[in-house]
Amino acid sequence: MAIFGKKEPEVKGTGSQATQPVNRNTPKEPKKTPSKPITSAKASDAGNDTTYLGKNLKINGTVSGQGNLIILGTFDGDFDLKGQLKVAQGAVIKGNINATGVSINGNVDGTIVAKERILLDTAASMKGRLETPKISIQDGAVFDGELQMSAKSGPAQTQSPKPAAPEVKPAPKQSAVSEIK
Repeated sequence: MAIFGKKEPEVKGTGSQATQPVNRNTPKEPKKTPSKPITSAKASDAGNDTTYLGKNLKINGTVSGQGNLIILGTFDGDFDLKGQLKVAQGAVIKGNINATGVSINGNVDGTIVAKERILLDTAASMKGRLETPKISIQDGAVFDGELQMSAKSGPAQTQSPKPAAPEVKPAPKQSAVSEIK
């Protein structure tokens, strides 16, 4: 078959020794230059780092700092994080958690204080106290304890509005002795 009036070279040969046509008019591929790695300001931001504690680890102590943390193993102690903490399915924590946001899908025994939100996922088992402005408890999660939901603390909410009380007016005075006419 000819394209644009050019004839294709014929393939000659028999059996397995057939030769392929050589096309000398094909353009050469351009040389590939290695691309420069793309870096962003977010990649170097320490607040977006995520740390994993593996499922084969058993740790006792206190963890504090900034960044996100995912627990896969067993931990006995306290957490104080400026970031998100996730307790994966199968993980066990005995201790107190203070973080920006907490997501539980494992077992926790202790107190959790979250500045933004707490999520108890389908395989979560929580025994203790929860303090957060927002909570989500999925079907299948088990929660045995106390829940305190409070608004976020911030400068805009320093004054709490007083509830409106109905105004009570005194009834007009009537004398006990009535005049008889």
